[in-house]
Amino acid sequence: KRAAFSSTNFENILSWETEADIPPGTVFDVQYKQYGEKSWLNKRECQSITQTFCNLTHETENFTEHYYGRVRA
Repeated sequence: KRAAFSSTNFENILSWETEADIPPGTVFDVQYKQYGEKSWLNKRECQSITQTFCNLTHETENFTEHYYGRVRA
């Protein structure tokens, strides 16, 4: 829940919160898309991860565009 981008030192990091009762071993898959696009794209390095953040700097480097990110457990 509460997935949000934060930008620090020219890096765009998507981070999110988890529920308090999340089962051990839960993994996350991160997807992103540019505003106006219909298809979500998988962030290859952030599939089946256990941490609650993903670096999407390379995928969101055009600062004049708007991007969406989402996470699935």
